[in-house]
Amino acid sequence: MKKIFLMLTLVLLSISVFSQETVRELLDQGVNQITRKNYKKAIELFDKAIAMDNGDQELYAHRGQAKHYLGLYQEAILDYNKAIQLEPDYAEVYHLRGLAKAELKDMNGACEDWEKSYEKGEKRAMELLIEFCKDYLDNDGSTVKPKK
Repeated sequence: MKKIFLMLTLVLLSISVFSQETVRELLDQGVNQITRKNYKKAIELFDKAIAMDNGDQELYAHRGQAKHYLGLYQEAILDYNKAIQLEPDYAEVYHLRGLAKAELKDMNGACEDWEKSYEKGEKRAMELLIEFCKDYLDNDGSTVKPKK
């Protein structure tokens, strides 16, 4: 009986490890497809990986990027929202979500996201704040204030 339990446990562990490797492989393949500008293929790969592990913020962030590159800004924002929900301190995703909001002409939202991104450590966001959010910055250039 102990041998059967041990064998079953080993099989379940190997399946779990295998599926995690597959998710990582799909993530890597999806990122590779983004690099090659094959955005639709990247989305397919991220969709498969998310079906296996819907708790990985990187999958949503990268799928959001692929959608962003296709001009699907609202869909990208939904993926960025999910990534942030899973990892609230994901500075780069605030940066990316701000870019998508800017494409949709939501500059208040973009500037707020870039400020959060900067506060969480994404130093590139300050360039965007300075260039696009002058009306939203305090005199010292440190914080965003709502546009009136």
